[in-house]
Amino acid sequence: MDEDTAEFVMAVRESDSYKAILDRLASGSATPDELDQLNIENVRAILEELLEHDAVSAANSKFELTDFGERIFEYATKDWNPSNEGTKRAQTFEILSDCEWHCSSCELPSSQPAKDIQMLRKEGFEFVQNTGQGQGDFLHCDNCADTTFHRKMKYPFPTSKPITRQDMPDWFKRKVRDIYDHRDAFDGSSPSTTLEVDHRVPEVRWEESEDFDYESMSEDDIREHFQILSRKHNLLKSRKCEQCVKTGKRPSFMQIDYYYKGDENYDDEIGCEGCGWYNPHKWRSSLEAQLD
Repeated sequence: MDEDTAEFVMAVRESDSYKAILDRLASGSATPDELDQLNIENVRAILEELLEHDAVSAANSKFELTDFGERIFEYATKDWNPSNEGTKRAQTFEILSDCEWHCSSCELPSSQPAKDIQMLRKEGFEFVQNTGQGQGDFLHCDNCADTTFHRKMKYPFPTSKPITRQDMPDWFKRKVRDIYDHRDAFDGSSPSTTLEVDHRVPEVRWEESEDFDYESMSEDDIREHFQILSRKHNLLKSRKCEQCVKTGKRPSFMQIDYYYKGDENYDDEIGCEGCGWYNPHKWRSSLEAQLD
């Protein structure tokens, strides 16, 4: 959905008059006189604007909804909360759906708001972001009396296609483990438990759905996109990446503040490249070269 359409949906969503007219037309075509019976001010002016946006069409002195108008009406009236009622994630959506800034520390109920934001973004919801700070911004909170990380949903409805993860076939997972000789990228160990195939770019940073052709991926392609980690180290990386999205500061690796590309500040142009969590192998070899 483009920005102009999203803004028009918001205008309809916030106007009982617009919704009443679209609701009436959803049940069938109507003449201006019939629409006047809704007792709404400026009916003719509203109809002109709906015509201008191609939400309605006029023929034989009657107005009717277009396909686009039906879509606008759905987006303006539907409850888009994707989470189960009563859950903290559902509560987070309800709070953010007013499209105002909210403090992550004292207003959002979840202990992991970054995870909730990630899941909502995967569902197609858009958030206001400050370049370098991820999906939000550091603002003063009157309630906390402190500068805290705030979130703001741009629209209370999805504006893009959901971001989805592909099902990774077992044979491909075995191939990735074989390429890395079943050694944990974090410390080079070969644990007795099965190592997990990890995406170098964390899901929390994805801007679109996965679309890999596993059958045709070369070893170089695999090394570019994947690594293997123990369950413990994979969870640790996830927490570090979520913190990076929240703060805009890339985490140190092995408690060493070194980045083989860029610095501690997340840069949209560089992305995750240069961080030890993104590519421990390249991080170590680059650091060794610096020491030599």
